[in-house]
Amino acid sequence: MRKRIFTLILLFSTLTFADRIVIDTSMATSTDNDYKEFEDRGSFGPYVEFSNIKMKNVNYSYKVSGIKEDINIDNTYIYGASGSLPLTEWFDIYLMAGYQYLGISHKPRNRDKAYKLLAEELEFADEFFDAKFDSTDIEGRHEIHTALFQLGFDLALPLVMNYRHQFMIKLYAFGGAVFGKTFFGDDTQFTSPAIYGYAYGAGLRMAWHRFFLSSGFRNSHEYFHTYFERKTGTDREDDEFMLDFSTYFQPYVSLGITLF
Repeated sequence: MRKRIFTLILLFSTLTFADRIVIDTSMATSTDNDYKEFEDRGSFGPYVEFSNIKMKNVNYSYKVSGIKEDINIDNTYIYGASGSLPLTEWFDIYLMAGYQYLGISHKPRNRDKAYKLLAEELEFADEFFDAKFDSTDIEGRHEIHTALFQLGFDLALPLVMNYRHQFMIKLYAFGGAVFGKTFFGDDTQFTSPAIYGYAYGAGLRMAWHRFFLSSGFRNSHEYFHTYFERKTGTDREDDEFMLDFSTYFQPYVSLGITLF
């Protein structure tokens, strides 16, 4: 009789404990899924900006031996990579590094005067030393390769941050400094200058598990100023190339993965 009583007590105790385990596990799972938010993470991936430089947004000064010249610009898209590091759910810092090609054709406004000056320079140079400039400096085309970097911040407005599905959507506005370096690919007397500027814009960022997609519009302003390595006259400004241009509402896209 005593054994039966102990057996019944043990059976009821086991059923009660098992029932509590099931209930506690269910409640914990529900709490995690229902109340946690997706956490934005640092990310990195390829970047493409579909930029187009328009001459109406370009200011420039191009002179060779004091003679002013006209220029025309064509360019490629910006290809590179970008990354972001969220500090809070609404504030990030970011970096973009990219490459862009600039093709700049130039010709003198007064062609006859320019070539007359070149003939005088060549005649004088034949007797004493090498000419300070030649026909390609008067009229030709520059092949310019640019390395661009942008460092800045963005302010974000989270729209969706779903932990259960590991999904996030953010609307953000950004701004930052632009700096870089030019590399002239042609045989020119101009030295390769540094680039300075700024950029700002807005976009939409989406993340799903470890993948992200960011897209929007970017406005930028870039500037450089260079001179002949060896001036042709007494004034350095007689041989200068200053380029100051802006681009507006240039679409971009970046696709990548989160880093942690």
